[in-house]
Amino acid sequence: MTRTRGFTLIELLVVIAIIAVLMAVLLPSLQAAKRLATGSACLANEKTLITAWIMYTDDSDGWLVSSRACYDTATDKRPWVHRPKDASGNDLASNPAPPNITMEDRFRGIRAGSLWKYVEDVGAYHCPGDDRKSTQVPPRDVWRSYTVSYAFSNEYQDRRYYRYRKIHDVKSAALYYVFVEEEHNGSRYGANEGGWAIRGVEEPLNPNAWAFYDPLASYHLKASTFAFADGHARRRKWMDKRTLEFIETNKTAPGTHSGMRTPSPDNEDLRWLIEHHVAKERTLKR
Repeated sequence: MTRTRGFTLIELLVVIAIIAVLMAVLLPSLQAAKRLATGSACLANEKTLITAWIMYTDDSDGWLVSSRACYDTATDKRPWVHRPKDASGNDLASNPAPPNITMEDRFRGIRAGSLWKYVEDVGAYHCPGDDRKSTQVPPRDVWRSYTVSYAFSNEYQDRRYYRYRKIHDVKSAALYYVFVEEEHNGSRYGANEGGWAIRGVEEPLNPNAWAFYDPLASYHLKASTFAFADGHARRRKWMDKRTLEFIETNKTAPGTHSGMRTPSPDNEDLRWLIEHHVAKERTLKR
């Protein structure tokens, strides 16, 4: 009779060890590939939103949609999205947001926004690399990943610069971002807050005055996506370690409002953000 020979224990252990080594080598590459894939999906979302933003101006005599988001009022129909709402359409409590907030509450706020009729898909408002919904507890398990720069807003003016209020105000539209990826801690509203602001815009030529304020995100291998006023979207790789430190600090900040004036002189990333926030001729100090 022929005897079938099986694996010895040592052979099995060697095979398992080889598989473990291969997994350790391949896993970072697989994770990087996943991040790149989410970055492509995120860019598609940004292009969808900026197209809707432009379509709104076409239907509104050139007026820009409001960037105020969670700072909306019940009768104001201009914000691009609204704060989370209950089943009756009422605003949820804020500062802090209720711990029983649901995704459906957030979706109702998105659907109430002025851009919803152009983008009737809540998935377009969420970056697939944004994992707050699975890693944070309510109300910090935020869904919406994007916010609108305060440089583009049709309400009041800023004491530091003249905001764009109508589309014809925007010159060299390809230079200025409208949509920004934001990783707000969500404790105040259960969502990213109103528009997105940055400090140092009033003194772009003074690097000592540059500072972060509203949160940023880094979902794509130390990079974020932006959508610009001419309709294109692109990815920005963060170059200064202080930028990544600021992002990490904001997303775990204990306060209910995570706008934090964080000086960062001569930061290359801040230079880029300031240069592409608003045109220099619209600043009050120049």
